[in-house]
Amino acid sequence: MEYRQFNKTGLFVSEIGIGTNRFGHKVDKKDVVKILHYCVDNNINHIDTANVYANGKSEKILGESFGNLRKDFIIGTKVGWNNSYDNDLGLLSSRSINYHVNNSLTKLKTDYIDILWLHKWDNTTHIDETLTTINSLINLGKIRYIGISNFNSWQTALTLVKAKTIYNIEIIATQSEYNLINRNTYSELYECLKYFNLSLVPFFPLASGFLTGKYKKNVIPENSRAEWADYMKVMFKSNYFSFLEELSVIAKHYECSLTEISIAWLLSHSNVTSVINGVRNVKQLKENIKSSGIQINMNDLILIESMYEKHFK
Repeated sequence: MEYRQFNKTGLFVSEIGIGTNRFGHKVDKKDVVKILHYCVDNNINHIDTANVYANGKSEKILGESFGNLRKDFIIGTKVGWNNSYDNDLGLLSSRSINYHVNNSLTKLKTDYIDILWLHKWDNTTHIDETLTTINSLINLGKIRYIGISNFNSWQTALTLVKAKTIYNIEIIATQSEYNLINRNTYSELYECLKYFNLSLVPFFPLASGFLTGKYKKNVIPENSRAEWADYMKVMFKSNYFSFLEELSVIAKHYECSLTEISIAWLLSHSNVTSVINGVRNVKQLKENIKSSGIQINMNDLILIESMYEKHFK
């Protein structure tokens, strides 16, 4: 497993990160313990969770499962998503952040959070209130690094400038959805990322499973996300499946799966620090980590871009 450095910091994380939004929901404690031990055995140190994942059960089951492994992980959690405590108001207010950070520390059974992510922009709370609170929590030693998630380009730029110039806080990265077929957010953020030398941590690297190749045209597997996720309906069109067919030819050339080539493509980006992979079991994790060793050559990267242009532009 290769490690990458968050820009402008001394923090290194594994190229493959573990997404835990199913922990405590579809994944029980027995499987979580297996996943964590497999991570340690294979040098995966990046764990990503949130105060709202599985209605708070994700953090709780992680805290119950770490045992003496806490020191082996860089743990990121989040505040700022809609939840019953805040009644969807003041999600990044001082009241909300302090409550959720302390609650997350309790559930995770830890004294500190490695990375606190602001989960989304809060239109009801001024960013200065948010950053003042973050600064206080850093000084108290409760959080060590700050990232942002689901911010657009102007929100990202404003937050970075204010954080650095007024509060002496370095925003280390942004999280956003980014994969071979969903590139809108990355395209919007690209110039901002480049100007600020900001690290990117993509989530949904497999487009909710579509890039694994498990879906067939006009066939939705039982118990799959596509059964209830309306946003996936757009992918069940001919151009998406044609793209997968061409991508599978490239994957075959590298003797790997569609899953592996899709994650490897993200890792080909110099500004990507770690790719968040939601896993339910060790079997899925074993396949995902193989992508860390795949180096896609420039000709094939260009070919993938031309395929994307042909099918989605």
